[in-house]
Amino acid sequence: MNPKGFLRQLQDMLATLATDHARRKLGPVIDETGLAHANPDWESSSSRQRIEIMITGDPSRVGFVADIIDKMQKLIFADKPEQKTELRVTGFLDGCIHRSKWTKKPFKAAQQARQWHCEQSKTRFGDALANSAGEMVDHLVLVGHRFDDDLDEVLRQAQDLKQQGVAVHCFHTGNDTASRHAYEKLAEETGGVFLQLPDQSSIAEVMPILMAHIHDKDALLALQPENESAQKLKSLLMRDAPDALPKKSR
Repeated sequence: MNPKGFLRQLQDMLATLATDHARRKLGPVIDETGLAHANPDWESSSSRQRIEIMITGDPSRVGFVADIIDKMQKLIFADKPEQKTELRVTGFLDGCIHRSKWTKKPFKAAQQARQWHCEQSKTRFGDALANSAGEMVDHLVLVGHRFDDDLDEVLRQAQDLKQQGVAVHCFHTGNDTASRHAYEKLAEETGGVFLQLPDQSSIAEVMPILMAHIHDKDALLALQPENESAQKLKSLLMRDAPDALPKKSR
């Protein structure tokens, strides 16, 4: 099945499925020093979902992934009436962390990303994850091939996200073993999935699977992707939800 047909299939499934999944989320409390800590007794009264997609690499790679996000925004914002999605895109260029604004409707992600500065720079995952925790992100997706930070420090920052119920899903491209190890460790420590992709174009195949996982587990279960990377991602996501697997007929 070609990517366009696959997206249409998934959009149709998300539009017709009407299951209601209760959402529960750990929220922050502020102590006397002004620091935020996880509060296990807090339950969100809103079904808002914040999805942040972080992209590493040179401007062409950032723009390429943003192009794919543009094509998928109907899917990303395929909400049920009671569920409101917010999206932002984050990139590391010119020594800065560039972020789009949180948006509740489709926007021109690629156009905005291409307005960011034009030089590749070191990643700043420690600062970026700290901001994500403060912004109460629900789903964090990392795409790229770079990791220039101190891994131990980033993992400490990631613990705040984990305490808020956020899993970091990491998709790595390229042959750099150090960054691959960091992505894999970040996913492992937060309960996310890690997947090594053959090239950046594979993002177009795996993102629909991840969005189905975020929006509706039944939609994920119903999908039958033909692409190898998409099949592997579905298997990884379903591994964490064995109760959703269909029973074998006798």
